[in-house]
Amino acid sequence: MGAVTSYGAGMDALRRGLAARRQSASVYDAFPLPYSNEFKVNQYPQALLSEKDALIDTVLALALDEAIGSAGLDRNDIRDSALILGTSGLLYEAEAIYAREKVLGDAPVPVGIRGTGRAASRMAKGLGLRGPVLTVTTACTSSANAVLAAMRMLRRGDAKRAIVVGVEALSAFTLNGFYSLMLLSPAGTRPFDAARGGIQLGSACAVLILESVDAPPSPSTGVLLGAANLCDTHNVISTGLDGKVAASVMAAAIRDAGITPADIKTIKAHGTGSIDNDATEVAAMKAVFGRAMPSFTGFKGYIGHTLGACGAIETAALLGALADGFIPSTLGFESADPAMAAVPLAEHLQAVPGCYMLNFFGFGGNNTSLIIRHGGL
Repeated sequence: MGAVTSYGAGMDALRRGLAARRQSASVYDAFPLPYSNEFKVNQYPQALLSEKDALIDTVLALALDEAIGSAGLDRNDIRDSALILGTSGLLYEAEAIYAREKVLGDAPVPVGIRGTGRAASRMAKGLGLRGPVLTVTTACTSSANAVLAAMRMLRRGDAKRAIVVGVEALSAFTLNGFYSLMLLSPAGTRPFDAARGGIQLGSACAVLILESVDAPPSPSTGVLLGAANLCDTHNVISTGLDGKVAASVMAAAIRDAGITPADIKTIKAHGTGSIDNDATEVAAMKAVFGRAMPSFTGFKGYIGHTLGACGAIETAALLGALADGFIPSTLGFESADPAMAAVPLAEHLQAVPGCYMLNFFGFGGNNTSLIIRHGGL
């Protein structure tokens, strides 16, 4: 695994931030916005922003090099790998180019660059990859669905190895959109809290290298057992408030993994901190697990809602924390919501071997669940 987050470059920075329960949000400063001081976001470190339109390539290179190194590989070893990149879009690049051209006195074309697939194409060309190259854009489930696609490729034998990338960088366009929907929380995200009031956006990049193995190389290596995706047609923006489709996805992932609900130790919830989304997710978890619902937590108080990157970065975050022996608590949660009658982890929990569920629910009702095993097969 490799990562770049608002904590800095590298998995170690991410793991230390989680362990210390440290908030890493700041005022958005890439573009002047009239409401910038009202909300905090999770941004890449300033040291990475010297060439703003090259930011995506910079964070991709950092996360990729770390992942390759931690896997004990070199660039020659990955030539025949599949590359699957998940993102909700690369509007940041377009905005950076637009701003630079305006400063130069040019008359910029508002969106004068190619589509989202360009980042994966550049990356594959630079690495000399010979395997399939795909880009998945399904809003907040983008890189979670990239993991799912990689799993299916490996199961079919279509690739020996898969490089999964989740990448997101904030843009004024994105912030304006969520601001207009009144979904940004001035107090920061408070997942599953009685006083929750919206989301906290973030930037992140993560690279996960997946291989088919008979046994993990070490007890701390995560094993992807199963996954499922369904798209709810309830609404253009969200999933149904009854949580039925989200519950169906969780149940399907459990079946795909060949386990039972009782095998799940903890759920890494999507946990955006919005009023409806959190209530919907709790309803879905109760439908699947009933009175025996396992402990659950959320990561967006640490690194923000990283949109299309959250599937990869939150999977990396959970695996990194489990390897360090703990399950992160839900940063931002303070008081229980009686209407939901469910409380997330308020303190770190000791990690135990077993199965863990990761949920990712996105715009358009696109829902994905992953099942991983920690501590061996």
